[in-house]
Amino acid sequence: MTPIRTALAGVLIVAAVSSCGGSPAAVGVTSSPATPPAAVAPPAPPAAGADAQAAVADVFRRYYRALLDRDFATACELNAAETRAAMLDNLRRQGGITAATCEEGFQKIYAVPGAAKVADRISTTARVGTVTVTGDRATVSWTAEVQGRSQEVTNQMRLVDGQWRLLDTNT
Repeated sequence: MTPIRTALAGVLIVAAVSSCGGSPAAVGVTSSPATPPAAVAPPAPPAAGADAQAAVADVFRRYYRALLDRDFATACELNAAETRAAMLDNLRRQGGITAATCEEGFQKIYAVPGAAKVADRISTTARVGTVTVTGDRATVSWTAEVQGRSQEVTNQMRLVDGQWRLLDTNT
């Protein structure tokens, strides 16, 4: 496992496989039985060209800002449901960490001695290189500093209900 993969496995198993956990229903709006749910407008069509690339880069940056701010709810929301589920599974299988939700998973990861420092270094040095959008899929090539060395990483994203969400990370 490469250094960034090791670091991300501890911090981004959601985004590196790559996402925060919790059930897909954990993020959403609920209403009381006495109040009928409001009509939900259909998602806007995906932006094209430079607009789509900017939207993908924005989600990427918001994810790392959320990690720096310890806003794990936002970080988890920016991952696709399957990424969140994979994070929880990887935490359990590879790290012996059991968590019921993505947010709890991040809390436990950041509690591991040294993990927050590594995660913060990745978050503060993460720089978007290229963004390629093809339909409802996107690829973000980026770099970050891990153990004093710049590492190149590729993240996949896809549109989920009109919003870009992180998938896995490949080095």
